Amino acid sequence: MSSSSIEQRQTILTRTVLIGMAVIFMAPLLIAFLTSFKTPSEITRVLSIPSQLYWENYAIAFQRAGRTFLNSILITVPAVVLSLLIGAIAGYPLAYMRGSSGKVVYFILLTGMLVPFQIVQIPLFFLIQKIGLYDTIPGMWLVHTAYAVPFCTFFMRNFFASVPRSMYEAALIDGCSPNLYFWKLLLPASASGLAALAIIQSRAIWNDLLFAITLTTSDIARPATVAISGFASSLQVEYGPLMASTVVSIIPVMAAYLLFQKSFVRGLLGGAGK
Repeated sequence: MSSSSIEQRQTILTRTVLIGMAVIFMAPLLIAFLTSFKTPSEITRVLSIPSQLYWENYAIAFQRAGRTFLNSILITVPAVVLSLLIGAIAGYPLAYMRGSSGKVVYFILLTGMLVPFQIVQIPLFFLIQKIGLYDTIPGMWLVHTAYAVPFCTFFMRNFFASVPRSMYEAALIDGCSPNLYFWKLLLPASASGLAALAIIQSRAIWNDLLFAITLTTSDIARPATVAISGFASSLQVEYGPLMASTVVSIIPVMAAYLLFQKSFVRGLLGGAGK
């Protein structure tokens, strides 16, 4: 058997496996999309195609959760920007510090990644309530930003460390201060890392349910995840509106990933593409 035929078979096998994996991952999304257009009598036929487009499910979803989608955007965007900014500022000196002091600070920050939310849930509830930010969007900014700082610092510190140090030394020789180097050179050169981290953080904040349930009670600040969970109760599950609201909630995160897909991949590779 020639080497070309072996390579051809390997290519066919690889593509078959990838297509199969894509079908497996896309199946839940496709089922959710089809279910969102089904009448209540068609819901039990999971794999069937709806006989007609039943838009009432989307009407109910927007009627009961429309405001919460806006809240999710108002919570996610500022929280992501703040967490990225603080993570980048904290990661910059840690990436260039020499000696054991930098490592000690770095590992202390990393311990924040090991603290489960359930441990601080009750103290956090009383703290946010005491400072007057309970059931407010700024309160959600504060919590998401604080909880994201360890991971953002970890990510950006490692990304900055992958930037050649000769770039920093050359900037200093040319008279550039460390602060100016960070804002004018390092951050623009780290755009792919920031994009990757932004997608990771936006997905985590957008899909958050525990913080939302604990720290919000009304539609003034309640995000979409809480409203979506309301379609499933102990008495009944409204599958049509549930799937409709789920499909709508997927669109922003999917759009962000598709727009920054190349930057996301380069960022996860530690800046190998810059």
